[in-house]
Formats: sequence, structure tokens, C-alpha cells
Amino acid sequence: MLTQNKILPLILCILFFFSSINQAWPQSVEKQAVLAILTLNIARFTRWPKPAFSNAEATINLCIFGNNMVQQSFESIDKKVINNRSIHVINLSRLRNLKQCQLLYLSELEQSRLIPLLIELKHQPILTLGENIKFLQAGGMVGLLDIKGKIKLNINLTIVKQSNLNISSRLLKLANIVDTLSQSR
Repeated sequence: MLTQNKILPLILCILFFFSSINQAWPQSVEKQAVLAILTLNIARFTRWPKPAFSNAEATINLCIFGNNMVQQSFESIDKKVINNRSIHVINLSRLRNLKQCQLLYLSELEQSRLIPLLIELKHQPILTLGENIKFLQAGGMVGLLDIKGKIKLNINLTIVKQSNLNISSRLLKLANIVDTLSQSR
């Protein structure tokens, strides 16, 4: 039987455990919310060729491939207006029908699927964004890298230009410009 002297330390341990979980979870949610806002701002400084849209009033489709937390964090920017176009967030469970996307945010996609996907999207006006250096090395356009708790913007300008996209020089000044063309290409 547990005595009062044994219950108190047990309760304290349980409270400490759950408080550390609760602190870690919001930081992760907070990080994803920051990445969503950064994605919105990157879209503000990007210009697509006219054929990327069906008409002058068409939305900018932001396709999200990631877990539920990633997808939910982008809900806050759905229907925001940039450059006279409304953002439409599309949550993807499969990587299909990507020609509907002007922006494609890929979170935690394994290399074996990422490399063929980015090769398939090469030269298409779809701005690809990801969260790690492997994404850039595979041919992704914009890497939002978490370095010691700070998000660093990396842009593979060669790949961006091959897709007929134009990123403002104001944004390029804030970014680390990389040229990480995959050796497999």
C-alpha cells in the first residue's frame, strides 16, 4: 500500500513528466506556425509566369504534404491575400495532381520519394519548400532550415530560375543562396 510519503514524490514525477511534454509540444507547433508565416512571406516575394494560373483571378494554391500538425499550422494562412490573389491551402495525403499547386511544401519526405518527385517537377512553375538540407540537395528550391533554434532561409536560385519563377532581390538579400544540384541529375 502506498503511503502519503510515497505518493507525493510519485505525483511530482508525473506532473514533471507531463509538464515537459506540454512544453515540447507547443514549441513544435510554434515552429510550424513560424514556417507557415515564412512560406506566406516567401510567396509575397515570388512571381510566377502567367501560364501558372488558369486566369487572372485564380488562387495561389499552396499544397502541403506533411503530418497533421504541419497541415494544421498552415490553416492560419488559408485565404490570405497576396499580390491580388488569395492563398488556397490544399492538404495532400498523396503526392498526386501537383500541377494544381503553385507552392508545394514538403515536410519529412524520405529521399527515395523526394528525389524522383523533384526531378518530375523540374522546369514546372511550382515553388518547392522543405525543412532540411537533404531537401535542397535533392533539388528543392527553398529550404527553411532550423539551425540552433533559428530558421535560416536557403534558396537554390538555379532551380528557381529553371522553373521560370522570379524571387525578389529583397528576399534574396535575406537568404543564403545555394547551388546544390543533385549529382544524380
